[in-house]
Amino acid sequence: MKKIQLIISFIALSFFVVIAKNTFFTDDNIKFYNQGLDAYKKGNYQAAITFFNWVNSEEYPNVLIPLADSYLMINDFENAIQNFEKVYKSNIAVNTENYPGILNNLGFCYMRIGNLKEARFFLEKSYNMGNSVSENNLQILDSLEYRNN
Repeated sequence: MKKIQLIISFIALSFFVVIAKNTFFTDDNIKFYNQGLDAYKKGNYQAAITFFNWVNSEEYPNVLIPLADSYLMINDFENAIQNFEKVYKSNIAVNTENYPGILNNLGFCYMRIGNLKEARFFLEKSYNMGNSVSENNLQILDSLEYRNN
């Protein structure tokens, strides 16, 4: 019986140490990033933006992707563009499966603010990489350009 109590005490102590380590000794950037992801997954994009903006994007450049997506989700296209452009220019996502989607989102944002030339550039680039959503956005862009001419 004492052995069982000793084992249970050891497991409880180990669990406490892990929780304490993750709570008190984790890099703030990681905490904010994880809190941002939790908020993003729950659809609370404004909170996600707040948390993601607390992360040092110089040290953790991958935060720019969900930050840009969060801005896109609340229709803040200017801030979405600013962050998607940082992702694009830094090449942090270039070899990922998400890259065509990032380019599509960037093109979509440009289309929404009326910069059709930039929109076409990114949407075509995304389409050429196999993103099917870009095809739909290119059709919308075609109709916008036709209407403007």
